[in-house]
Amino acid sequence: MKVIVDLRLAICDWRVWRKVMIVLAFVFVVNSRLYTQTGELQAYIEKLESGQTEEVKKALPDLVAKYQNDPGILYLQGRLATDGIEAVKFYQSVVDNFPKSDWADDALYRIHQYYYALGLYRTADLKLQQLKKEYPNSPYVTGKPVVKFPEKDEAVVNLPPKESPLPVDTSQSEETNPAPTNEPYTLQVGAFSTVANAEKQKSFFEDLGYAVEITNKVRGGRSLFLVWVGNFKTADRAREFGNEVRIKYNIDSIVVERY
Repeated sequence: MKVIVDLRLAICDWRVWRKVMIVLAFVFVVNSRLYTQTGELQAYIEKLESGQTEEVKKALPDLVAKYQNDPGILYLQGRLATDGIEAVKFYQSVVDNFPKSDWADDALYRIHQYYYALGLYRTADLKLQQLKKEYPNSPYVTGKPVVKFPEKDEAVVNLPPKESPLPVDTSQSEETNPAPTNEPYTLQVGAFSTVANAEKQKSFFEDLGYAVEITNKVRGGRSLFLVWVGNFKTADRAREFGNEVRIKYNIDSIVVERY
């Protein structure tokens, strides 16, 4: 009788052991796939950082098909977007739908950059505070000086600036447009409600030897003085220059196409 009981216990133990091994094998396979997936996307982001933009663009359709609805691919699409509003949509999708992913803090920081470059300082500050609260260990929090924001600000917004009321400088209300150029892309390093503040930013970059211009855009009674630095044939080259400006001078920017 004892032999039979021992045999049954052995069989039971073997079945339990077999189930445990199956679960462990499944977990190992899933983690391996996730590691491979993250590693591949990270490799393409590193290529993007090193200026290999065209190579990444060519690979993007296959990556999108391979990693559908993945936070890494959404972040990569945001990095490649030439339109700021489109880029923010990708970044916001990462933050909203994948807040615990490796890309969430990067995406949130780039949303902060977008609003700051547009002159929406209060909104940019809210995004920065969200970054500090939700991702306190992010290198964007621990390794980067805090941006100082102007005391006077516009209303809080969560949408592109066309829906954001801005103070109007009535002494400078006429819209100006830059002369046509065969280098249609430039780097926007600031957006100001007064020409005086725009001139200060312009002087900073002129003293460094860069070509700078101020253009005034008026939409529905709202006025902005945009500070544009440099002339570039491609958005990729402008983006590379933007990275240099951020590293050298700690100034955020966005790539814009003259219109």
